[in-house]
Amino acid sequence: MDNNVKWRKYLGLSLLLFAAFLLEYFALFVIEMLIMRMNIWDYTASQRSVHHLIMVIIWTLYLCFIIFYSRKHYDFPQKKEKTNISTKNWVVAASCLIFCKIMTFIDWHTLKIIGELQGKSVFQFILQYLYYIVEVGIVLLIIIYGQKAFDVRRNRESDFPFGGIVLAATWGIFHFVSRGVGIEVWNGISCAIFSILGGIMYLRLDKDFLYSYIFIAIGYLL
Repeated sequence: MDNNVKWRKYLGLSLLLFAAFLLEYFALFVIEMLIMRMNIWDYTASQRSVHHLIMVIIWTLYLCFIIFYSRKHYDFPQKKEKTNISTKNWVVAASCLIFCKIMTFIDWHTLKIIGELQGKSVFQFILQYLYYIVEVGIVLLIIIYGQKAFDVRRNRESDFPFGGIVLAATWGIFHFVSRGVGIEVWNGISCAIFSILGGIMYLRLDKDFLYSYIFIAIGYLL
């Protein structure tokens, strides 16, 4: 396949992964409102947990489809051989992680995981974090496919976090209005910065999926 066509395919998959977040509206206004008769304008704690469970199922199925399609048609992502990550790259990745934690501390005035525990039962907390765990997977895959698109477009691997830029331009900007309570400037800016930091961590960790997931998950969830 011509690179001029192929890079658009990868970018398209990255955008399709972002569309997974828009499926939340399908869950809210079709599954939960029309089918389950839930009052989405005034959720109880239990109903919010049901919402999280529904999204975990929808997102998991959606991700499996995207990955299966990508592997079948583009043989990507491929299993990557382990390489030695330099001390410098570990330091840069750790610095990005620390900066992520500073931003979450600004948001929560404590560790996010402690803030999320407040006022929730164990069951509610587990479902909330299952939701976040799958969300981090979507975030990382947007970075991966976005980076791949621009690497193919430039016909070489780049040290510039194009994947993080794609994430910032989609998921990051989306957080300016994602909560439906008007424009939230800091929420959008912090998510855009987090996106770019995530893109840098992915590159510095030698595009290793597991390491990148762990770093982004800690940065977002802890």
